[in-house]
Amino acid sequence: MPRPPRVYQRGVKKLTRVKFQDRTLHFTFPQNTGGGRRSAAGFVGPDQVPAFEGDEAWFEMELVEGLPWNYWRAVRQVEGPANA
Repeated sequence: MPRPPRVYQRGVKKLTRVKFQDRTLHFTFPQNTGGGRRSAAGFVGPDQVPAFEGDEAWFEMELVEGLPWNYWRAVRQVEGPANA
């Protein structure tokens, strides 16, 4: 029986849809660039995000173990933080 993938990190992030000719290419979210990170934005594939209306929404996110690299997935849509 295969084991579920390991979740390394959880958080609430605001996803922004990136489109080209009415097709969603991917989603981005701002991330802390401390240390050796190369990008100020995280990327999420459209297959890892539940359908939602509009171009921006808040989601509970998980950084999941994967091969050849780890990936972010949206677990569920949530209300944004009060200070956002």
